[in-house]
Amino acid sequence: MLAELEAVVISLLSVLRTEVVDYCDIETIDDNVLVANDGSLATVIRILGVKTLLSSAHFQEIAQRLEGALTPFMRSRGHQIQVVFRRDIDPTELLNEAIAPQKDTAAYLNLDVVDLVDETADKLSAYLYDETLHCVLWSRPLLLDPAEARIDAEEKRALAKQHKLPALKNAQNPLRPVRFLYDRHIGFVRKVVEDLRMLDFMVDEFDVHGMVRAIKRSVYPDSVDPRWKPQLPGDRPVIRWKKNANRRDASELLPPSIAQQVMTLDAEIGRHGNPVLPDPNTVRLGARVFAPVLFELPPNEPKTFTALFNDLNKAETVENGRKRSVPYALSFMLEGDGMSVLGLKTVFSSILGFTSEQNRNLNSAAKALGEFRRDGGTLVKLRISALTWARLGEDKELSLRKRKLIKSLEAWGGGKVVEKSGHPLLAFQSTAVGLSYKHIGNPAAAPLYDAVYLLPLTRPTSPFKLGSTLYRSLDGKLMRYQRFSSDQSTWITLIAGKPGSGKSVMMNSNNVDSCLMPGLTRLPYICIIDIGISSAGFIDLIADALPKDRKHLAVYKRIQNTADYAINPFDTHIGLRNPLPRDRQFLINFLVMLATPPERDGVPYDGMSGFVGRIVDSVYRSVSDRETRGRPQNYIPGLDQEVDEAIERARVEIRQATKWWDIVDALFDAGDIYGAQRAQRYAVPTLDIAIGIAATPDIQEDYGDRATSAGQSLPRLFMTMISEAINDYPIFSKPTSFDLGESRVMSLDLQDVVQVGSAATKKQAALMYMIARQSFLKKVAISREDTALVPPRYLAHYTRLTDEIAEDYKVICYDEFHKTGGHAMLQEQIMTDGREARKWNLEIVLASQILEDFGGLSKIATSIFILDSGTEQTRQYARDTIGLSEVENSALQRYVTGANKDGATMLARFVTKTKQYSHLFTLTCGAKRLWALSTTAEDRKLRSLLYRRMGTREARELLAKRFPSGSCKAYLERMRENLFNQSDFLDEEQLNSAVEELANQLVAEYLRDGQ
Repeated sequence: MLAELEAVVISLLSVLRTEVVDYCDIETIDDNVLVANDGSLATVIRILGVKTLLSSAHFQEIAQRLEGALTPFMRSRGHQIQVVFRRDIDPTELLNEAIAPQKDTAAYLNLDVVDLVDETADKLSAYLYDETLHCVLWSRPLLLDPAEARIDAEEKRALAKQHKLPALKNAQNPLRPVRFLYDRHIGFVRKVVEDLRMLDFMVDEFDVHGMVRAIKRSVYPDSVDPRWKPQLPGDRPVIRWKKNANRRDASELLPPSIAQQVMTLDAEIGRHGNPVLPDPNTVRLGARVFAPVLFELPPNEPKTFTALFNDLNKAETVENGRKRSVPYALSFMLEGDGMSVLGLKTVFSSILGFTSEQNRNLNSAAKALGEFRRDGGTLVKLRISALTWARLGEDKELSLRKRKLIKSLEAWGGGKVVEKSGHPLLAFQSTAVGLSYKHIGNPAAAPLYDAVYLLPLTRPTSPFKLGSTLYRSLDGKLMRYQRFSSDQSTWITLIAGKPGSGKSVMMNSNNVDSCLMPGLTRLPYICIIDIGISSAGFIDLIADALPKDRKHLAVYKRIQNTADYAINPFDTHIGLRNPLPRDRQFLINFLVMLATPPERDGVPYDGMSGFVGRIVDSVYRSVSDRETRGRPQNYIPGLDQEVDEAIERARVEIRQATKWWDIVDALFDAGDIYGAQRAQRYAVPTLDIAIGIAATPDIQEDYGDRATSAGQSLPRLFMTMISEAINDYPIFSKPTSFDLGESRVMSLDLQDVVQVGSAATKKQAALMYMIARQSFLKKVAISREDTALVPPRYLAHYTRLTDEIAEDYKVICYDEFHKTGGHAMLQEQIMTDGREARKWNLEIVLASQILEDFGGLSKIATSIFILDSGTEQTRQYARDTIGLSEVENSALQRYVTGANKDGATMLARFVTKTKQYSHLFTLTCGAKRLWALSTTAEDRKLRSLLYRRMGTREARELLAKRFPSGSCKAYLERMRENLFNQSDFLDEEQLNSAVEELANQLVAEYLRDGQ
């Protein structure tokens, strides 16, 4: 009897809400949904945002389609939708979570760049806010018909009696779920989530632990660790110590109610005279004081959430001494059958209509809404609440924030907002995520379309949920970029921007982040084919950050057109007497380019490709030791000292007839892979052999009468052009001497072998890009499918190699691509690479000044970054080739205006396996990173001097502190004017003198501060 009386008293106290735990109605779970104390089912999802730029017309279409999707559920009572948008000032936790994988990778690889990672977070914290958008989907017992409700109650009574279930006063009640409700709720949730995703929203579905965590974090955002997990049915049981004397109560055997696990800290309501909380319309939970407000009347002219967001974004407040936008949360509750709001009121208005004009207006409005519903429209009961907050003790700041919040809310479509709710904790409950199916806001009958139109569904999000490269939106949301995303079918990236737009900084910064991708166990393979030193800073950074025994993994090579830098296009993979099919195709393309005069702009003569294919096959047969008619190259002692030493170490027996292929096989069998690779350089054919093959009777017989438009036969033209190439390009004509060694991150600078101007220089540029490309891809572009073409002797080696290299990420960057003059055959080669890149785990990146420079590659690119607004002509080209939309065109002109102190904003377009998306991304780099990547001559000289005189990290810190813009160029210009104001010219010696003087000053300051 006492136990029953105690239960009644507890139930009464719960209704009166004397404890903070009474403000959470969630009690337990049913499989993967939450269950409230009245049997209602709830599912919490997170909407990360819309994955593409929105125009007004596009959002109207989204609202209409959502209205259609929700109409079947909202025509009658039983389903509810709570939407909660929250924007917090402090993004620290968000950023720490984002950079944690980078720091883990840096630690694993022993890469000393953590200062740059931390700086990125610190820099972004000045611009970013922590915003979340949660949707709670409710299915209430109102959906049950009377028979289902009766059967459910009878089944539960029978089950309790059969198993003699004890009392569970402080535990999750296993009988709370209503089985007839579950399938209806799952159908409701599935439909909403599917439709949101179809409309380009990124939606996170939580498990039940994640749902409870989201609810608790909305109540105590400062004190809930992201790793916290509630105790739920099905988890490992944790038996609690029994605290009550009731022997029939077995609460301690089951997990405590979800409400007890969520509402863990006391709440305190303000009151007049309280020196800590003097405002009776505020409530303290944890370390924050919240000021909730309610819409008494909803907006009468519905506007999109963007209008309210932009207004609040301009409403400034002060946090930790710096100006920020007002923090706030906004909660919408939509319930089916909105006419029930007016039911009783219209009865009274009919009786009292003769005395009250307001009542007559109410009656008229009800009739209009009734007619709207009869015409097929759907009405919902809409409630809206909001709140802002401040730290305990910041009463004036909280009051200011509340006034600004109310002002913006009332300007948003003309609604009426009140702050006196009668009970601020109830108002807080209504604005928190999923605490209750109840909402204290004043209900309004609203057309479903208008209610949807008000919802905060206009916020952007990156198409990539993951990604270690961090950008931001212009209005402060974190935007991730994921290289090698599984959502894309391949990875071809174009970067377009005029000089000074931030193109090189972006590419270099992305490459730094690529070295820190989550899960890396080795550095990725990155090759930048560049003209100039724009990538040298990136290489220096990685080399300096690596331990001494691994600094050789990052190299910068300035290519020369000499035999010392020879790269033989006929090279094959170790042990292969013939090229792999893709290498054969590259070689054909390369030789056709050599055999095509510059004035033809890369268009080969008819029949040349087939002819060259025949030549290539014949050339390899001519030097093969596996062909009956082959004449393999004889080993020549003294030609390569390293090979000779390897032969001696391996004790390879040399005979008069020993061939280079014999040396290759012998050194390989001895385990000297590098020695075998060097020996193979002399076993494979070279360019001059191709001339001899073209002159053979067999070739002359088959092709001698095939005249070209130049008047020469194909063999004669080929021999002439290849002879000229041997003379003009020593780099292509000799056995390979250029060696990338074990390097994984490399820059190949073509500055000295590429010029700009004539057709001949464009052809040379294309050839140099081609041979640089081959030197890298030969190192990394091998897959398991290739092992079918490998001789048995080498099969185990290739199996190990492909297993090792298959999972490594690889990036090849072609910078200054416009200098190739749009060479058709180079573009065709890159397009061919693009089709195979995914199986190599390879991303292809091209950077140039305008989209036109990429030609047909624009049509197959999967990521495009445009860093300047361009001209009407360039935008028209983008409309014609990549389908630039009007909203993208408008965004380009309005926001993509070049790099400034806040970063570089760009239009980012991504093609996934299912759709195409675009957004505005802003790259914001810290001063240390800018200094590490700077390619300005003065900056590089100063950085190099300081790197040699102190640690690299200390040097970056010093430079960033003294020159936070990331460059000393402007300062040096003023300094040189003072030092050399009498000189007519400033030469290299004077520049060095000024830089050295500045370096001495900085070192002196560093030493003085250190003391």
